[in-house]
Amino acid sequence: MYKIYFTNEYGEARSYNEDTLESALETVSGLRNQSRYSFVTMVGENPNQVGKMGVDSVEDGKLPSGEEYTWKMRR
Repeated sequence: MYKIYFTNEYGEARSYNEDTLESALETVSGLRNQSRYSFVTMVGENPNQVGKMGVDSVEDGKLPSGEEYTWKMRR
C-alpha cells in the first residue's frame, strides 16, 4: 500500500491511496507535472517486514553477512 500526500491550489492537504508502486509513481509524477499541486510526496508500507531495518545483530565482531563490524563512535 502506498499513500500519496499533496497540497492543492487552495492550500488544502489531500491524499490518494495506491496499491502498486507503479501506479503510485505514475500518480506522483502526474501531480508534480501540474503546477496547481505542491508538496507532493509518497510513502510506502512493507507488510512483510518483521524487524527493524538495518543490521539487527553483531556477533563476535561480525555482521550477519560475515563482514567485520568496524564502526566506532568518535567524539
